[in-house]
Amino acid sequence: MIFPNKLVPFQDTILKKSIYILKEIPDEGINVAELYEILKDKFEIVTEYQQALDLLYCLDKIYLNGEKLCLRK
Repeated sequence: MIFPNKLVPFQDTILKKSIYILKEIPDEGINVAELYEILKDKFEIVTEYQQALDLLYCLDKIYLNGEKLCLRK
C-alpha cells in the first residue's frame, strides 16, 4: 500500500519506506541494484522497492544520471 489508511499503518506504507531510500543515497549517487542490496531488509518484496523508487521519481526527489541514482537538490 502506498498511503496509510484505517487498515494500513504509516510504517507499512511505500511512503514511509521511500524515506529509507532518500537516507541511503550518497551525494555522488549509487547504482540501483547496490542500493537494493543495502536496503533489502527494509522491503518485504522487490516490488515495494520499485514502487518506492517510482514514487520518489514522480515527486522529483531522485533522478538517474547514467546508471547512478542521484538525489535532486
